[in-house]
Amino acid sequence: MTTRTRVLVLLVAALAAAAVAVASLLRMLVPEFLASLPTSLAGRLGHGVELAVALTGALAVLVVALLALAAERSAQVAVSPAAQVAVRPAAQVAVRPAAQVAVRPAALRGVALLAGLLLAVTTPGGVIPAAGYTFAMAVVVGGTVFIVLTVLRRPWLGILLAVVVGGILTHAVVNLGAASIPVRLVGGYAAVLPLVSLALGHVMAASGLLVWAVTDARSAIGPVGGFVLRHRVAITVVAAACALPYALARASWLTPWPLFGGSAELFAEEPSMLVTGLMLGTGMLMGGVLTLGLVLPWGRRFPRFLAGLGGRDVPLALAVIPASIVSVLFTAAGVEFAIEGVGPAKEGLYLLLMFPFWLWGPLLGLAAWGYAMHRRQQAEVAAPIPGVPVSA
Repeated sequence: MTTRTRVLVLLVAALAAAAVAVASLLRMLVPEFLASLPTSLAGRLGHGVELAVALTGALAVLVVALLALAAERSAQVAVSPAAQVAVRPAAQVAVRPAAQVAVRPAALRGVALLAGLLLAVTTPGGVIPAAGYTFAMAVVVGGTVFIVLTVLRRPWLGILLAVVVGGILTHAVVNLGAASIPVRLVGGYAAVLPLVSLALGHVMAASGLLVWAVTDARSAIGPVGGFVLRHRVAITVVAAACALPYALARASWLTPWPLFGGSAELFAEEPSMLVTGLMLGTGMLMGGVLTLGLVLPWGRRFPRFLAGLGGRDVPLALAVIPASIVSVLFTAAGVEFAIEGVGPAKEGLYLLLMFPFWLWGPLLGLAAWGYAMHRRQQAEVAAPIPGVPVSA
């Protein structure tokens, strides 16, 4: 990941942390402000505890982000040609390592993860449904772009995909009342806008530090990183498999034996519910497929049938940043969602298996870390050795 991208990620994290800090202070000083927000994981210990932890985490993220920005600047200056010319060789050897250690201690990454955790556990609850609908709509947009790029490079394949998808959408709109779904989604988003906005601030601040930590190419991998790197394929496959229970349950709505709240009577009375359920199931399934991309060839290089992108390397940021955001969201909100739904033992186990965000989130974070380390190793192997001719 380029230094510019890492700096941009840190700036977003700092701005998001500042927004969370302001919101937390306002909620402390004005009890009526956002009083209707669902409680977070930390909120189960008390409203005051939740706000104190959120404020502490936001300020910690802000400080760490500023220190990390200084470290990025220090490292950039240390390796720039201008700096190497301006500083005498003897002084360069003595000054550069000391400056890097002073601005970027190894412990800073651990503090960054701890600060991010504080914000993650204070993310307002109840955001999983909104996130699910958002991702499902993102799949529709991404699928459209995918088909267009395929048509431009491989017309017959792209046209075939467009006809199939277009036929499905036409059937959903004409026969199942799917045209009303976007209107209902917009109305639902308007109702939960304060919740989504604040939760987004928590998630962006925490995931920004996570991205910065896992993409640090100047840090040693270490024993934990080595374990993740060796087992990254297994970790990623298990993470992707977390999408299967919900996706299969929604797919059963196409059979005479629908599971998880589906019934022939419900679909006859409200056909759009069938479309909504299938859309959410498709979104979950695509989330699993994208997770597998962290270990499959097309996650390293774009497929050749995509116009303008085919054959090019996938930017590291394009894979790691979304994975880190979803990891933070699933880890915090997924655990809260699981706890909220736990009732009798049988029903609790059913919900934990149907919505394994509590497992998917941490594993996705580890998978993203393993992906970043693997890409780093590949880049180091491919990099030319100074003083050795390219033909060698």
